[in-house]
Amino acid sequence: LGRQTFFGTEGGTFFCIDWRKAQVEWRFRNPGRAQPIRSSAAVADDLVAYGGRDKRVHALNPQTGKRRWTFAARSRIDGSPVIVGQRVFIGTSHGRLYALDRATGKPRWQYDAGGGFAASPAVAAGRLVIGNEDGTLYCFGKK
Repeated sequence: LGRQTFFGTEGGTFFCIDWRKAQVEWRFRNPGRAQPIRSSAAVADDLVAYGGRDKRVHALNPQTGKRRWTFAARSRIDGSPVIVGQRVFIGTSHGRLYALDRATGKPRWQYDAGGGFAASPAVAAGRLVIGNEDGTLYCFGKK
């Protein structure tokens, strides 16, 4: 968001940095479950979301770092989420792809592919595309 950059660490801390001032604006750490964060953040004006090896999707206020919601995915998340309209899409290491409600974090749709998702979903032309560890490329959306 302009002057902010967001990223997680292997130590389980998620940072918001003001890159112009080279200073930390805020940090978030999942209390009691700090695990590596290998997911890049998905950022919108009102939300920054990421997944972690703590088996959760975290949604934070990008200005303050305060938790908006957390979703327990029950398996590791190494791929990055993508925000599309009122949904946050993310895949898990156990092969489940979720569409979470952007405002609440509640699952609105899910697909069980079987093979794990380490890749991040991509969105274009009204379609969501993601590959899994079994070598299958999935495409969701209008035909």
